[in-house]
Amino acid sequence: ALNLLGTGQAARLLQALGRKVVMDEHAIKEIIFDPSNGASGEHAIAALTAANLITRHRLTTNAYELFLELTGAIPPDDLGDGEAATIATATYAHGIPVIDERKARRIVSTRTPGTPVLHTIDLLACPAVVNAFAHQIGDIVYGALRHARMRVPDDCRPWVLSVVGLERAKECPSLNSSLHKLR
Repeated sequence: ALNLLGTGQAARLLQALGRKVVMDEHAIKEIIFDPSNGASGEHAIAALTAANLITRHRLTTNAYELFLELTGAIPPDDLGDGEAATIATATYAHGIPVIDERKARRIVSTRTPGTPVLHTIDLLACPAVVNAFAHQIGDIVYGALRHARMRVPDDCRPWVLSVVGLERAKECPSLNSSLHKLR
């Protein structure tokens, strides 16, 4: 959610996706501010909820037990509330979690091999979003990188660099390793 807000176009982006988006209350609480404009995160999510672009969710009993297991695991296998709530919600709502954080992705793949997990960039690069934003897609991706410090998997970096451009990519800390490889 933070990365989508960072684009400055979260509502339009979610409309273009045309998918049901569910966020648990624990994950919502972690959105303290909208990285694109500094406004309240609660207000930003409330606006998306009011527009029926995000459905607020409360963990079921089984999902809450998984949440507690994930947050209470022994390090390095413990997770923060947002990632744990996202995984628990997706598990029991039969959804696909969107998680950029490496440790959370590792835990999902270890616990349930073969379970699909998306990165934010998978949403931004999907054809429906690329078509909806056409020539603005570079600005959308740049917003998520610059304002929310979106992580980008190695195999997606060439596409990201092609749409953002080298000069703007230099301003994005999460792309630094890709830029060093180009030099």
